[in-house]
Amino acid sequence: NAKALYSRKFIHFLRERVALPATLPFEGITKEKGPSLRYRSKIDAEEIMVKAREELATANPDAFKIVLLAGVCGLRRSEIDYLLWDAFNFTSRELHIENSEFHQLKSEDSAGVVDLDDNLTAIFRGFHAKAEGPFVIESDGATKRKSGSGSYRCEAHWKAVVAWLKKQGVTAQKPVHELRKEIGSLIASEHGIYAASRYLRHSDIRITAQYYLDKKQRITPA
Repeated sequence: NAKALYSRKFIHFLRERVALPATLPFEGITKEKGPSLRYRSKIDAEEIMVKAREELATANPDAFKIVLLAGVCGLRRSEIDYLLWDAFNFTSRELHIENSEFHQLKSEDSAGVVDLDDNLTAIFRGFHAKAEGPFVIESDGATKRKSGSGSYRCEAHWKAVVAWLKKQGVTAQKPVHELRKEIGSLIASEHGIYAASRYLRHSDIRITAQYYLDKKQRITPA
């Protein structure tokens, strides 16, 4: 990360503001090959979704919505946190992920459309009918993160979801993000890695391959 600061992409802007030495910092230092971070699935997504509907749909609707948005729609945590009901098009059964007045996406490639099936459309249409505000995940009315705190709009709901997922055996450091990786793996198994990359809205298919996918079917030579 430090060496990247002096890359060709940024060096021109640095020279306009800083007097740099003839030999740049980190010049000649090569980057070691890092360990494999390939995803290894350790959860049963179908079982988690069944339990979520049984245990959360009525008792904690916002936690249930978070699990669906992460584990079925593949949304990132910040995307869920600021998701607006306007992003849903229930007629065309689509969820549009785009910048809003409250949240800027990770990159331009993060924008996209998630197709919804009839069941998921009906679930969110039902929640929308009871909505009390513009955000899909209800909160105390705050629309911005607390500066420098690392907290989210719906911090209480996130803590509840993380605790619930751990009870379901999700041991990953980022349990909610594990759901995003799992749906990516399932889509890749059924529709191929390109479809998974587009579903997860990655800028490069190599990101999908290196960090997000695990095989979901046995592949045995005849």
